[in-house]
Amino acid sequence: MEKIPVYVINGFLDSGKSSFYSYTIGQPYFQSKDRTLLILCEEGEVEFGEKLLKQTRTDLERIENPEDFTPAALMALNAKYHPGRVLIEWNGMWNQDELRLPQDWEVYQQITIIDGSTFDLYVKNMKPLLGAMDRNSELIICNRCDDVEDLEGYRRNLLAMNNQAEIVFE
Repeated sequence: MEKIPVYVINGFLDSGKSSFYSYTIGQPYFQSKDRTLLILCEEGEVEFGEKLLKQTRTDLERIENPEDFTPAALMALNAKYHPGRVLIEWNGMWNQDELRLPQDWEVYQQITIIDGSTFDLYVKNMKPLLGAMDRNSELIICNRCDDVEDLEGYRRNLLAMNNQAEIVFE
């Protein structure tokens, strides 16, 4: 049995996760003949337009409580939509280490989005949650870094959590 590829994007509220997915879903290189299931785990500022979802064969579902994010609930969504791939916009306040997927789903890529203007606050007050998000990410995108003076300090902090990730500052 072929595994269903899962793409996880995580970050704290208002870090840019929805904007990233909204942009990516619309790109020609990301199109698929199969249906895409997009699972949102928090209400973001950016809405996914019906036109975009229809054009890209994307079905959107919301899971707003961590106790509702279970393999059984995900299998019910799988049976409802029959996706060829799954995109998960993970709530940054949920512990990433508690992410549980159905047996036939496999994480293909994990990306962390960080708002550079609030990074210091996250490191000082929510380091365990930030570390859990970063630990398995292949790519860490720090956006809103125009006024950040110590990007090397940010890079060192992120590399201490995951020395394998590619880190991009915008």
